[in-house]
Order: sequence, then C-alpha cells, then structure tokens
Amino acid sequence: MSDFDISLLRSFVQVIDSGSFARAGERVHRTQSSISQHIKKLEEHAGRQLLLRNARMTRPTADGERMLAYARRILALHDEARNLFAEDLPELVRIGLPEDYAVQALPHLLAEVARHHPHARLEVRSMLSLELRAAFEAGELDIALYRRVATAPEANAASDDDASPTWPDPLHWVAAHTSQAAHRPERQAVLPLVLFPHGCVYRAYALAQLQAQGRRWREVYTSPNMAGVLAAVQAGLGVTLQSRHVIATGGALRVLDGSSGLPPVPHAHFVLRSTPGPSGGAHQAVLARLRAQLTQTTQALKVQRAMQVLT
Repeated sequence: MSDFDISLLRSFVQVIDSGSFARAGERVHRTQSSISQHIKKLEEHAGRQLLLRNARMTRPTADGERMLAYARRILALHDEARNLFAEDLPELVRIGLPEDYAVQALPHLLAEVARHHPHARLEVRSMLSLELRAAFEAGELDIALYRRVATAPEANAASDDDASPTWPDPLHWVAAHTSQAAHRPERQAVLPLVLFPHGCVYRAYALAQLQAQGRRWREVYTSPNMAGVLAAVQAGLGVTLQSRHVIATGGALRVLDGSSGLPPVPHAHFVLRSTPGPSGGAHQAVLARLRAQLTQTTQALKVQRAMQVLT
C-alpha cells in the first residue's frame, strides 16, 4: 500500500464537507476533474471504495467514514507543523554581562525589548570579565559587556577591543563600615582579602600590586558571585577591590583612602562589544539600552565627584 498523499486527503475531506466535487474544487482551487482524479487515486491507495456518488449527493461509505476520521487528524497535524515553520523565526540575541551589572541593567533592558520586540528571544549569561571576553571572541555571544583593567605596563599595548566603545568604571579598595579601629582589616599585619576566583580582572591586579608592594596577604574568602563577596566584606572578613557603582548600592561599605597603605587603584573601564554586520531590531535595542545606561552611570559619577570637590 502506498503512502497517503496530503493533497488527496484534503480533496477527500472537502468533498465530504461540501457535498459535491464541484464545491470541493472551489475550496482547494482545483477543477472538478482534478478532484475526481484525487478521489480515484486515494481509493486505489486504500484498496477500498470511500465514496458513494449519485446525481444528487455524495456520501462516504463505511470505509470512507473511517478514512475521514484519520484524514482530519492527519491534516490537522500537517497544517500545524506547516504553520509553525512558516512563521518567522524569533530573533535570538545572546548577551553577556558581569553579574553585578546584570542586576542593574536587566530590568530596564528586558522591559525595552519586551515592549518593542515581543517576539525576540534573549539568552543572557553572567560571568567574569575574562570569561565574557573569551565567549564573545569564540562567537558564543552577540553582545558582551565586560571590564578591562589598564595597568601601567599595558597602557600602550594594542588590544582587539581597543576600537570598542568604553565607559569609566572607577575602582576602590573597600572594607566593612565600622567605627572601631580594632576591627579594621586593612590594619592587620597580614592583609585579609575577599576575592573572586581566578579569571577576575580585579583579583589579578590586586594580587600583583600587593606582591610588588611587598605587602603580606591571605585569602580569607572566595566567591564566584557578587552577593557572596559583598556579604563577606560587610561581615568584616576582609577587604576587596570593587567598582564604585557597586559600592553605591552595596551598603555598609567603607572606601579606603591612601592612609590604608594599600596599592593605588588601577584605571578600569567597561568595554561594550557587538558582532559586526547587519543586526535585528532586538539586537539594536539591547545595544542602545546598554549604551544609555552606561552613559547615565558615567554622568552620575561626574556629578558625584563635583559635589565631593565642592564639599
């Protein structure tokens, strides 16, 4: 027995639903003779008579009624699959953000995309900056925002992200906010450090500078996420190197000045990279939102610095 052809099944169902070959032809945009040929072929494939015909009406045989039930189910699944794949595929935008910035940026970013590009699909990954950069360069991300720390030896070194837009990300040594001098970790002979794991640009800089300074240190707490690092610092376990915008929202943190004896902080900035070439509307909306938020943060920092100078 041959496979049942979809077009034959469709003609068969329309003949029964419309009651005639002529009206079935109008529904499927075929001639009456074509419909007759379809029914003949279908009956040959089934090896059964499916329709009873006379001058006044056309109706199914007992085998035709059984075939009708299956034909309707087959056509329904066929049309569902056809319609699914006929639709435009949703635009996929793969985004990589540092964890702390994702908390700040995602609510506004997601609202922007949902409002103007409701059918887009976003895939967001939060990782350390070195991991984000590697993922972008491996083609795993369409948009990547990560931090870059410029130390003195690297200041004039060429980099593949030099052509990308950047925004300043001031850094500070921080510890728990306390009025008790005895509980200030920066004054300990062996400096207790709260750090991210290997792969964090802050960690690499902090350890290199402390070693160059000859300052003894010990790693008292390590966490791969920002919440863990902030909790340990706020609990007074040690000091860490942190971004100003995190300090502003972290709470119970004390910025350490030059009197702490800690190394000077590096120049750091955000790097925003996007895959080259044409991009969809959702991709462009994500870029625009990230640029706007970074610019707004930078302007807020300038105002804050101006206020500090005035006071």
